[in-house]
Amino acid sequence: MATLVSTAKKLSKQKLELSKIRRSSEKEFKKAKAVSRKYSSSLTSLEKRVNSSREHAEDLGQVLNQKIAQMESVQRLKNAAIEKLGFETQNKQQLEGEADFANTQEEKQSIESRLRIILSVIDDVKNEIKQRTSMEKKLKESIDEYNKSKSKISSKIKKNLESKPMLIKLVKVSKNKVETTAKKFNSSKSRENSTKSRLIKVSSELSEILKKKAKAKPKTRKAKAKPKTRK
Repeated sequence: MATLVSTAKKLSKQKLELSKIRRSSEKEFKKAKAVSRKYSSSLTSLEKRVNSSREHAEDLGQVLNQKIAQMESVQRLKNAAIEKLGFETQNKQQLEGEADFANTQEEKQSIESRLRIILSVIDDVKNEIKQRTSMEKKLKESIDEYNKSKSKISSKIKKNLESKPMLIKLVKVSKNKVETTAKKFNSSKSRENSTKSRLIKVSSELSEILKKKAKAKPKTRKAKAKPKTRK
């Protein structure tokens, strides 16, 4: 019985120590899980940002290509109008020269009629050039803005991608930490439960021994007083 009492005391002490170790390892395990979730969430968020930025950059690129194509078309039309203006200006100058040498009134009227047509064409071409120049300027400003936006997004993507390797490393390290602390926690919990079971068993055995001893103890009876003898 003395051995069982000693064992029970020893197991109780072990149980307290193991409970302390188990609580400490559980705290460490929960902390490791929280850190791992944080890094995993950060990596997921980063990948989503990168994908979203790439989609945005792609959309901007498509619009940018459309704007560039529009500006090239406007520039071609403007250049064609400039060439036409030069051609019509030469025709105007030539007719004005012919008017100086016109011999008859009929020739002068014919030349003047053609000059009016050419001047009207020149005015139209000048208006066209003015409109094309205005469109070209607006398109150029728009293209510059899209280029700036695309450049900012590209820089943002680059910055995120530069931080990704370190974040991946942190995720890996934190997952390893979770596995290590989980093993430590499960081990301490298993040892605590084993000690609890042994303590319950020893306590049960002690209880049974005490019950048996209590039953085996003889009942004490009071001695009857002897009658006094008369002399």
